Amino acid sequence: MRILLCLLALAFLFIPISHAASADSLITEYRGIFIGATRDQVHEKLGKPKYEYPDEDNFELTENESARVFFDADKKVTAIVVTFAGKIESAPKPNNVVGEAIAPGADGAMYKMVRAQEKGFWVSYVKSGGDSPSVIITVQALPKAKG
Repeated sequence: MRILLCLLALAFLFIPISHAASADSLITEYRGIFIGATRDQVHEKLGKPKYEYPDEDNFELTENESARVFFDADKKVTAIVVTFAGKIESAPKPNNVVGEAIAPGADGAMYKMVRAQEKGFWVSYVKSGGDSPSVIITVQALPKAKG
């Protein structure tokens, strides 16, 4: 199921990106974790990860909520991917993630990605359609310009 959700999220990366929402209305943190936080800060906020890798920690926070936190070489957060599956009522609403409501498709699916270039990150909200929907929220740092 997780592989399917990850593939679904990746597929949506090729859909045009919106710039409409203000960067100030976008989600910038999750449970106190934000882009640039240290690995120690993440563990302080979320506890011990279920799985820990050199550049990624995986947390099972509730029966229906999990998070993957990715780190750079300096052990600072570069991306946060939160998945709500099963009972998704506790998932944030789109306007709290991407700064505006999202019109659902015929099957209930929703997708929106917003790039906040001036703040150095992008955020996306993906809700799968069908009878057992899931929600995936991603906050990821944009690559730094070389110069």
